[in-house]
Parts: sequence; structure tokens; C-alpha cells
Amino acid sequence: MPRTKPTDEQLRSQIKAASAEKYSTEQIEDIIADSLLTDGQFLGRLDARELALIMRNVVYNVFDQHKIAGRGLGLIHNVPSMKVGIKEQQAKICFVVHIHKPIVAFLEFKYRLINDSVSVAPAVRLKTGSLSITEHTRRFDLKAKTALAAINIEELARKELADPMSVICSTLPPQLKKRGATGVITCADLTLTDRHLEVCLKGKFKVLK
Repeated sequence: MPRTKPTDEQLRSQIKAASAEKYSTEQIEDIIADSLLTDGQFLGRLDARELALIMRNVVYNVFDQHKIAGRGLGLIHNVPSMKVGIKEQQAKICFVVHIHKPIVAFLEFKYRLINDSVSVAPAVRLKTGSLSITEHTRRFDLKAKTALAAINIEELARKELADPMSVICSTLPPQLKKRGATGVITCADLTLTDRHLEVCLKGKFKVLK
């Protein structure tokens, strides 16, 4: 008998289950949730491995929430590869986004984050000229090429990287909700050192009932 293809929801569930096992952020998110519930803030430092885990979730959620003309894209996607290196107050980030539906494509991102010397509050920004995006589609898949042009991946990436605080504020609360804390992030101060990302999160959270 021919194998039955999984439905879209089944495919999404399979991707999320596999990712949760390989890229679990439960421990980090539990610590952040407890701190925000108890003290209204989280102070900590993330090494390259921990930052990679969090970045993987951030990237997934950015694509999951992206809309064109107010409509969600309904992407079924995964982030199968995420590499982060922190050195000399810079974070070198490389990752791949695999889009399964409604098109098939692989998007390879490479960029660097540096401390923002202009910002009043501690912040990081995209290093000028460091962003590289390579799109891989099947050779004659014009539908995929047209769809990627409509999404404008580079513009999306630059927009999100221009304001990391906004990205954190929009993507972290849904993750913390799964850990029993509901609320909003009001401030996200970020500073790169030679080996870590120093993080100060402030917010208004309460126990989810």
C-alpha cells in the first residue's frame, strides 16, 4: 500500500517534536520565567551554545509570524542548522531555514551582531555589510523563486535585525507562556562580551492559571 502523506498539521507537529528534542530551551526558559515572576527581571549571560538554542526559536517564530498584506503565509518550515560563535564582542551567526510548504526552499543566513555604540541603552545591532543570504530552490521551480521574491527575505531579515529588542518582545512571551508565565517584556538590554551575551530582561508577568 502507498504511504499516506502527513497532513500539514501532522507535519508541523512532527517538526516541532523533533526540534523540541534536539533544541530544547526548557531549562533556560524556566529560569527566565521564574526570575520574571519573582523579581520582574532576568539578569544573566548566555554562552554561544545557549544563544544558539534561543536564536533557533526566535528565527522559527519570526518566520511563523510573518505576514504579507496582513495575511499569514502559513509556512511549514524548520531551522535544521544554527551555529553561533562569540568572540571579541561580536556574535557570528549562521543558520538554515528549510521551507517545506507551500514551496520548497532552503535559506542560508550568515551575519554578525555587534554592540550598538550609539544606543543609549545597552543594545546589539547588525554589523554593516555582514549580512549574507543564499536562497536554494529546485532549478526550474519558478513558483518558489517568485514566492521568495514576494516575501523579500533580505528586507525581512534587515528589519528584524534592526531592532532585536522588538523581536525578543514579540517572540519570547509565547515561549514563556508554555512555562506557566504570562505577560509582556518591557525592556531588553543586550551586551556582547568576549565569550557571552549579557542579558537584562524586564517585564510584567504573572502565573498562568
